[in-house]
Amino acid sequence: MPKSASSTGGPPNTSEVVVKALERFGIGVAFGMPGMWSLPLYDALSTSKIRHILVRHEQFAVYAADGYARVSGKPGFCIGTAGPGAVNIAAGMAVPYRDHSPVIAVTGQVPTYEQGKGWIEDLDLQAIFKPITKFTAQVTDPASAYDLLATAFLSSVEGCPGPSHVSVPGDVQKLPSRAKDYIPVPSKPEPDPATIDLVIDAVSSSRVPLILAGWGAVQSGASEGVMKLAEAIRSPVATSYMGRGIIPEDSRLALGPAGRRGTKAANAALASCDLLIALGCRLTNLTVDTAINCKVIQVDVDDGNFSVLASIKVRSDVSLFIDAVLPRLKSMRRASTPVARPAGVAKEVEGKAPEFARALSSFSDAIFSVDIGQHTIWLMQALKVKRPRHVLFSGNLSAMGYSLPAAIGAKAASPRSKVIVVTGDGGFQMTAPELSTMKENGINVAVCVFNNRSLGLIRQLQERTYGRSHGVDYSAPPDYVKLAEAYGVMGIKADSPSDVVDALRVVDEPIVVEIPIPRKEGVEMSRPRTLDKE
Repeated sequence: MPKSASSTGGPPNTSEVVVKALERFGIGVAFGMPGMWSLPLYDALSTSKIRHILVRHEQFAVYAADGYARVSGKPGFCIGTAGPGAVNIAAGMAVPYRDHSPVIAVTGQVPTYEQGKGWIEDLDLQAIFKPITKFTAQVTDPASAYDLLATAFLSSVEGCPGPSHVSVPGDVQKLPSRAKDYIPVPSKPEPDPATIDLVIDAVSSSRVPLILAGWGAVQSGASEGVMKLAEAIRSPVATSYMGRGIIPEDSRLALGPAGRRGTKAANAALASCDLLIALGCRLTNLTVDTAINCKVIQVDVDDGNFSVLASIKVRSDVSLFIDAVLPRLKSMRRASTPVARPAGVAKEVEGKAPEFARALSSFSDAIFSVDIGQHTIWLMQALKVKRPRHVLFSGNLSAMGYSLPAAIGAKAASPRSKVIVVTGDGGFQMTAPELSTMKENGINVAVCVFNNRSLGLIRQLQERTYGRSHGVDYSAPPDYVKLAEAYGVMGIKADSPSDVVDALRVVDEPIVVEIPIPRKEGVEMSRPRTLDKE
């Protein structure tokens, strides 16, 4: 049974109150690694309902918590100690911060009587975490522990989601505290009626509207609403990369992702529409061109996400916005001209790597956790995403090594789903020890390693820009099959795409599939934007 009081029979200590608060807020899984200054926290965790998954590196505890959050729609949770443990967690927090994912981190801290003296492991954690979290605080008064955890929880999930952090000094962890009963309830902004009038006027005068849905629409749970809105105004739906799956990409209304790596259909629609309705999409340079020539309605929960491109800015939860406009659209009579789709069938990219990517895309119901590299482009171009929250990747930070630990969190959030990691050999070497985490916890994830013995995307950039490459080749890489077996995980080398399909279809245990790729195979590239003026 979970502790409601200290093991001594007295009031609960701060650690017990922290863990009890997390339980009350719905946290079911903790990803972490204990240390000297988190021992009381771990003692409280040991008798709670929260499942603990021991990772091999604290940074990957954050990525696992992030994967859990993205798949479940609930906050992910990670825990670590002070000093280096907390700094490793801080490094990981940049991903959910940039991608607006709700992750809560609790770390230990050196005792209050050691802080500020420059002793071992003493760091100003709030200064470290402040730039990469929505909220960070230290528990100095034991009586405030529950309230601070409640604030961290609310900050993570309310408005535009993001990570929060609370540190608890080692001495404070053991002091008597007080549990409370309330559970913070996040509010959702509703659209201003006057702004809705402007939206209705814009829609009524539009002939070629286009809906562009982003991650905010996914987080709002707006899939059904987006489809109803599209049907009501006779608009196709394009997405950002983060918004993929908001409606099934094999739907008659779906154009796929827009932008730098988008589909021809989506980009053609973006260029020819006379009204763009951006739902939970920040309109970055990766998704839209600043030269788009149409009226733009942008709907977002956070004023900081509004773009200079927006003609009408609607501060609202996406689902609540759709609920507000749909009844008024049903009685509207308006002319519409369907957006012309590019004629013909898109030409398949040739090469061994794209063939393997297309084979992986046949697992259309799987959750894909994708790393950063050439393989990202090959797979993302092959996939037809049918459900929201089924493609995970570090969209706004491009963090190598994200995919494998994120998949651990995804599988913990959705145990019955098939979860497939697609990574390069570089990203896999960063995170291979987490195979042990998978094996130890019965987390059956398939890890597909595109192996070209180099950091392929960076090599391509170097060769395109300087005519040569440097520091990107692995001259003595490990044998990935034997490496998997060393962790007790099945490993195979795929000679053909059918080998991958057969292995992933049959095997229901952790597995590593090495996919050898010719070094010369690359992806279509645009000029690196950082070098445009050189």
